[in-house]
Amino acid sequence: MQQEELYLLIARYLARQTSSDENEQLATWVAQSPDHERTFEQLKTVWQASQLATAPAETAAALGRLKARLAQPTPVAAPAAVPVRRWRLRLARPYQLAAAVVLLLSALGGAYFYSRPAPALAYRVYRAAAGQPQRLHLADGSVVTLAPQSQLRYPAQFAATSREVYLEGEAFFEVSKDPRRPFRVHSGAWVTQVLGTKFNVSAMPGARQLAVSLVEGKVEVLDKQDKYLLTPGQQLRTEVATGRIYRQAFDRHQVLAWRRNQLVFKNEKLADVATQLERRYGVKLVFADTATAEVRLWATFDNEPLPRVLEALRQAGGLAYHREGQVIYLRRAAAEAALK
Repeated sequence: MQQEELYLLIARYLARQTSSDENEQLATWVAQSPDHERTFEQLKTVWQASQLATAPAETAAALGRLKARLAQPTPVAAPAAVPVRRWRLRLARPYQLAAAVVLLLSALGGAYFYSRPAPALAYRVYRAAAGQPQRLHLADGSVVTLAPQSQLRYPAQFAATSREVYLEGEAFFEVSKDPRRPFRVHSGAWVTQVLGTKFNVSAMPGARQLAVSLVEGKVEVLDKQDKYLLTPGQQLRTEVATGRIYRQAFDRHQVLAWRRNQLVFKNEKLADVATQLERRYGVKLVFADTATAEVRLWATFDNEPLPRVLEALRQAGGLAYHREGQVIYLRRAAAEAALK
């Protein structure tokens, strides 16, 4: 890899503009030697420093000084001097590394120096009603299937360098391939980045869990600290309350059941499935106590009407309920009997 290409790749990686394949290529290069790792860390340090707020005049002056120093010839050491350690990459001094990052980011058009703001994109918002999933076709040919009561904010036309959408709820994405424009799904604290693939994102507001489930291709999930690469059949899940993250296999039939108007529960707590019932039927579930919310369910509902679902919960879960409009109050049947 040429030196210029390497610096461009590192700069794009730090700006979160690289694909999964490029990330693997860079990781391989960094692992080749301690010199490579040290060079990468120096560039990363310079990048982080460049994001600090700086006045435009000071920024321009700093860039001028960097360019001037970079243009100066490097003094040749006398024969008696201590031998200079040779690096595989010639650009080893901090100010030279800084200049490289600055110039490359300027070339990318997304740099902090002399960049012009990109034209504002016109965003649309689509919200699926309670009941049936809704399919949405995006300008790049990608198809999004929104779960009931889920919302997607997306541009009428995508930008030239990336494709950004914002999800509240759950959706299944079939992303058209475009290596030059990564597709990013912003959902809660996560950003899921792909080039072309099929995956499910579950990020209901107020839900206790957030999950990304990969069906086909590769995706990279980013949070504030780390990146997680998924392969088909893997799911990344986090517990919102604790922040703990799990990478695990998932049941495709269960996770994607909502696309077939099915609800599949396998030993799941009632509190965890409540949001699925609420968005499907447009109701609100209220639990009498913690013990009711902890009741576990084994059930499959195939586009059943709400009264049948409630009756099945009563029988299978040992629950009692009463309904007031769109609010359904649930309690354990034993507790209901004790009150009488």
